Amino acid sequence: MRYAGLVFALNLLATLPAAAAEPVPERECYSAAQTRERIAVHKLAEPFRLMASAANRFQAEAIGAKLCRWKEQLVYEITLLRHDGRVIHVFTNAATGQMIGAKNAK
Repeated sequence: MRYAGLVFALNLLATLPAAAAEPVPERECYSAAQTRERIAVHKLAEPFRLMASAANRFQAEAIGAKLCRWKEQLVYEITLLRHDGRVIHVFTNAATGQMIGAKNAK
C-alpha cells in the first residue's frame, strides 16, 4: 500500500511544469550585450548620462552601472565612490531616468 502511494506521488510530481519547481528570481542583471539590446528595444535612458547625474548629485565618482530587472521593472544600479572611500549604490528607473533610491548615501 505504501508503494502505491509513493508511485502516485512521484507520478504527480512528474506532471508538474518545470517552471513550478524553479521560482522566477526577483532580480536579474544583464550582461553588457544584453544591456545594449534592451536599451535599443525598450528605448531606455542613456546609462552614462544617469551615471554623471548621480555622481554630481552625491559628489562622488561614478564607477559603473548595470541594468537589472526587478520583478517587472528595468532598473539601473549605479555604483559611486565618494572621496571618503564610501561606496554608494543608486537605483534609477531605466525607462524614465528617475531615481528610485540609494543605498549607503548617508
